[in-house]
Amino acid sequence: MKKQPVRLTNEQFIQPASSFQIYFQYINERHELHWHEFYELCFVVRGRGMNIVNGTERELRNGSLFLLTPADFHEIYSYPNEPMELYNLVFDEDLLDQELREFMFGQVAEYMVDLNATHHEIIESEFQLIRDEVQMKKPGHAILIKGAFERILLYLFRNYHDQKEQLELPVTPSPSSTLQRALVYMHHHFREPLRLEDAAKQAGLAPNYFSLVFHKMTGISFQIYLQGLRLQFAKSLLQASDIPITEICFASGFNTLTHFERAFKQKYGSSPRTFRSH
Repeated sequence: MKKQPVRLTNEQFIQPASSFQIYFQYINERHELHWHEFYELCFVVRGRGMNIVNGTERELRNGSLFLLTPADFHEIYSYPNEPMELYNLVFDEDLLDQELREFMFGQVAEYMVDLNATHHEIIESEFQLIRDEVQMKKPGHAILIKGAFERILLYLFRNYHDQKEQLELPVTPSPSSTLQRALVYMHHHFREPLRLEDAAKQAGLAPNYFSLVFHKMTGISFQIYLQGLRLQFAKSLLQASDIPITEICFASGFNTLTHFERAFKQKYGSSPRTFRSH
């Protein structure tokens, strides 16, 4: 049965004046479909289950490490008699410096890997270090936490590529670092009112020049690229939930239902309502 996703906010899960929060969770029931304003970095220490991300099922087991962005929605549950214990580090953009953000998100990737026993031990110790430092708050704790956090992300990045037959192609054939910053921003903020001027600012370019560079590097206009991100998200949401189509329209970043339905039919060959019923 399809579900209505719940929106989880920064205020609910991240303490004021902080950019992250770490939890150790015990999952023996289904956490229904939801999305969040923050990033979520999870590591399964014990147990088995399923993570359904943007409508796609991904099995979880001991050593599963995955990252969700504010542009993702998911539900998670454990298998019968195999409850999962996992670390869950939720954080906002402030914890990602620009270099790391570009490094991780300069290409399209859904980061989820299954670590071997050696890497499992290493990553579990990194999460434990973060948890201990948060609790004890000894001098220098912020530096240690940031280091452990960045090492986890780099392990995730490397293992993601090691476990694929070949490296994922970049979003663009050879993106400049300035355009890459804009693409990263677009992929994580497409559900919001996003103007060409906003993306150009991320790239540090004048809007008109940014528009020319964007088209040259991607082969399509800024608006077409942005609309494609929104339509893909809407398509996944139609498949995974029973949210009313009007709500999906606005949740995906469209301003009017008419525009959404016309764009969806043009891209996928049927209206959102027909697509869902098939």
